[in-house]
Amino acid sequence: MAPSGAASAYAVGVTSLTFEDAARQRSLKTVVWYPAPLGSRMVEHTASPIFVPFVAAKDAPLSDARERWPLVVLSHGNGGAAINMSWFGAHLAAHGFIVVSVDHPGNTYGDTSPEGYVRGWERPQDFTALLDGLLRDAAWGPRVDAARIGAAGHSMGGYTALALAGARLNLAPLANLCTGPETREHPGCDELRDVDYGRIDMTVARASYKDSRVRAAFAMAPGLAGTYEARDVADIDVPVTLVLAKGDELMPHAQHGLQLAKLLPDATTVTLDDAAHFTFLPECTELGFKAAAMLCRDARPGTRAASQARTLAEAVAFFQEALDAR
Repeated sequence: MAPSGAASAYAVGVTSLTFEDAARQRSLKTVVWYPAPLGSRMVEHTASPIFVPFVAAKDAPLSDARERWPLVVLSHGNGGAAINMSWFGAHLAAHGFIVVSVDHPGNTYGDTSPEGYVRGWERPQDFTALLDGLLRDAAWGPRVDAARIGAAGHSMGGYTALALAGARLNLAPLANLCTGPETREHPGCDELRDVDYGRIDMTVARASYKDSRVRAAFAMAPGLAGTYEARDVADIDVPVTLVLAKGDELMPHAQHGLQLAKLLPDATTVTLDDAAHFTFLPECTELGFKAAAMLCRDARPGTRAASQARTLAEAVAFFQEALDAR
């Protein structure tokens, strides 16, 4: 999918930055998509052979059309990768946003463990450290509008966006599901059924990791959506959009997405009838359908492009309004 549509105002640049979180001993490797000057030479970039390429100009200059740009931090799902959110990040960049995605240490492709999967509360802290570093950066800091920062993400990245807005992680239902003898084989428990939950400090897991710099949250098929209690979302006081997949095979819609929507009555909820959980990954190549069928499955075959087009239109409109970034 090309990153820009007829209404795009900018070419898309792409680069990478690394920030060190010394306090937690985590190296935060990022992908950055951003508005580049019209006429920048954009070429295809292959993030993975199982996904279609995205189009951008590597290391192009940031457009001077604005002195400062609104920023969206973007979080991938469990075991995913920052670069595979390119379909989303590049599109927002084409419409006037700097977008920064991070490979979450211990929970990204090629760097995973059961403990990394379950320690979801580390994810919003990654972005708090990233924002600290980005806003201090001599080149990027002066170009970011610190009053216009949003968060977006897919699956556990959706949780991450909501956590930055004030949501708290309730791991107890997950521990019960993934260790119970009758439920531990649930497909959503892959990588989670062999965790020693007795070693996890549930108080730390359920603490608030809200970042007051984040003014809006856009969550796609948000992870653990059915585990929240009212108190877990009581601190959310910024605009939220939930994009839910009616055919979500990992988190059935009625028990997860709809339950979260009921707890967030002021949120905008968009339900995609043809989408499944992994619809929010890039469109698949022929190899992808053969080698990673689960990641290429949509509730109705052949609809990923349409579902993503709806999602992208919703995201641009949401962040333009919520961040006053038109």
